[in-house]
Amino acid sequence: MKNWDTLEADENLLMNTHYTPGRSGRNIDKIVIHHNAGNLSIAGCYNLWQTREASAHYQVDANGRIGQLVWDADTAWHADDWDANITSIGVEHADINTNPWTISDATLDNGAHLVAALCKYYGLGRPQWCVNVFPHSRFSATECPTSLAGTQNAAYMAKAQQWYDSMTGGTPAPTPSQPATHGTNLEALADAVIRGDYGNGEYDAVMAIVNARYGVTTNTTVTSTNTGVDIDGLARRVINGEFGVGDARKAALGSNYEAVQARVNQLLAGGTGTSSTDLNALADAVIRGDYGNGAQRQAALGANYNAVQALVNKKLGY
Repeated sequence: MKNWDTLEADENLLMNTHYTPGRSGRNIDKIVIHHNAGNLSIAGCYNLWQTREASAHYQVDANGRIGQLVWDADTAWHADDWDANITSIGVEHADINTNPWTISDATLDNGAHLVAALCKYYGLGRPQWCVNVFPHSRFSATECPTSLAGTQNAAYMAKAQQWYDSMTGGTPAPTPSQPATHGTNLEALADAVIRGDYGNGEYDAVMAIVNARYGVTTNTTVTSTNTGVDIDGLARRVINGEFGVGDARKAALGSNYEAVQARVNQLLAGGTGTSSTDLNALADAVIRGDYGNGAQRQAALGANYNAVQALVNKKLGY
């Protein structure tokens, strides 16, 4: 967040559809908490909501960056309840694990800080669960926001209250959660980098281990035919969402991009080994917006379409 006091987000990527201008004369009196049912970026949310009749005001990504997608003064379509929509702010959170759903420490810290900032800005009082901060499941038959209403709820709300107390002059600011100190254990540091604990910064020794695990080479002269590169493994990691989309994926895969993407397309093509296809990963990819919708999605998923769509509907609470 660029400015917690004025609610200036790290990035504004504003929807041009699937929201309602204004709030029908109603005031904001609550915050509704959501999870992505996937690890979406700010742009990923934007792209998804261009094709789904849904939106939220804010997205907190896995690195803790906060994006605004609908202005607070307008009504986002997030709670599946019109009265709740016109009186609330919707905050989405990226998941870093699917079984069970879990958000990162950075997402928890900054999501809680955002809740505190919203409560202060709109005069809602100290954040309290089911008083001025609600789960999506309060207004709709859904499991959303999963861990934020369950295993991570106590930590999230405690941090929100600490931030609120600090912002209103009561106590010192809470200490943000930090990655565990690993000393010179490079394997442990590599685990932390893969989790995203250290952002995009890197030390050569640690990144060498990370790249080795992902089968990525930094030698630009190596081609996809080099036996040291596991193209199939990289393709499956792409399907699982580990290398992002578009330019981010190209940058991450470097000279291996074309070969890996070709293998991704082959693995996801209808009728080619559906029994070994990771339907859960495909469902997450659909939720991220990777396969469009309607006829485009059916064509891309082929024989896997019905099974994947059923999983998507379940994840999204339909």
